Amino acid sequence: MRLITRHLLPSIRSRRSFVSLLFTISVFLSIGITLRATNQNRQLTAIINEPIVTKQQEVKLSEDKTTLRQKVVPVQKENTWPLDAQGRSLKTNFLVLDWTGFFGGGATEGERVSCSSSNTTFVWTRQHNRIEEADFIIAHDGGAGGSIPFHLLHLNNDQQQYTMAFVMESEVHSTTGDAWARFNFIMTYNLDDSYPEPATYFDMNLYLVDLLTPPSVSFEDKEKQADVVWIISNCNAHNGRESFIQRLMQEIKIDSFGSCLNNRRGYGARMADNVDAYKKYKFVIAIENSNCADYVTEKLVKAVESGSIPIVAGRDGRPDYRRYMPKHSFINIFDYSSMKDLADDIKRIGNNKTLYESYLWYKNNDINIQNFKELSLTAKLKHVADIIGLNSTMLTSGIAGKEKSENKVCKLTRFVRQTPWQDIAAHKSIARAGSGTACLPGRHLSNIFS
Repeated sequence: MRLITRHLLPSIRSRRSFVSLLFTISVFLSIGITLRATNQNRQLTAIINEPIVTKQQEVKLSEDKTTLRQKVVPVQKENTWPLDAQGRSLKTNFLVLDWTGFFGGGATEGERVSCSSSNTTFVWTRQHNRIEEADFIIAHDGGAGGSIPFHLLHLNNDQQQYTMAFVMESEVHSTTGDAWARFNFIMTYNLDDSYPEPATYFDMNLYLVDLLTPPSVSFEDKEKQADVVWIISNCNAHNGRESFIQRLMQEIKIDSFGSCLNNRRGYGARMADNVDAYKKYKFVIAIENSNCADYVTEKLVKAVESGSIPIVAGRDGRPDYRRYMPKHSFINIFDYSSMKDLADDIKRIGNNKTLYESYLWYKNNDINIQNFKELSLTAKLKHVADIIGLNSTMLTSGIAGKEKSENKVCKLTRFVRQTPWQDIAAHKSIARAGSGTACLPGRHLSNIFS
């Protein structure tokens, strides 16, 4: 102390020297405080970055040695596009951009939809300026989606943006070609070319119920004036079906309630009340406007719902009705060699109750329809397989094995949560086949049997 005093006193006597000393001391103190704070920050950072030890357990290695085993849970960073270790999406809320604005009434701005199959939801938007945050960009018809900036979209570990084109019309009435190959997903009525799943006119939960439900009108109570009914509004079909029906009318009585070849009143030309008319007749003409691979619409759906026998037209898989119906359950006009043979067979079946009901054999079952309605789709399919046969084309390669009957976007959210993005990116999309390949020639029904 004396030594410090002896050295300090001369300095204190000089005011200038004293001020200089205080300044020097303060500088050294500041440096010391800064170094201490830096060291504390480093220690805190090390603690934060350490893995979280959630469980400790002693494991015996020998009689006198033990070691400590730790279960380590890494700290997860918040991610807008989270993935699991395989690259599958962990998202539960998706944004869907309806690029062409033609998805339907359920795609209004801000509409939120729940998907029970994947426990997810998605929100619709039609605002193109939100494309950077969109998970799915959807176009009605591949050709109409040409303005989508595909080169700005991302499909990698950091962000997964998928494109999908869909259409419900045949190749005759919609675009085809390479434009479709730009999209990650293609969803049409084609059961084989769609990826990941088709988009069809069939709600399988309802269709299977209709398939197994017995007819509500008995054979004896069917319409007496005519055995066959036809209700159509498109009188200029690509395949020329109206010319075919006109020729068939010369051989057999057909009641036409629609605007085409109309000869009866009482029902509209659209599908809303067709079932009420169909069920009163023994046969329903369910021929499409185009004969294309897998192009089967609500015409068959309504015919099956009515409990009557459908009359269809399919050749060379355009379409193959075995993919949609049990065997021996419909009349295919291409199975006959002449118009007279077709008409005579319709008359023969319509005049014989046993023969007629043999075409509805699958409806003669012991299913409790009310209980059947409450079953899951998987459970329904098991019952259907017991009735129509496990090897039925409808089940093995047809509509029952392909259509999952849920919202098209819900099919996508389920798929991206089950499938690594790398697999989706590696999938090679194909051009949509043109009408010359996918469909029979135009007006071909006009000349059938000629």
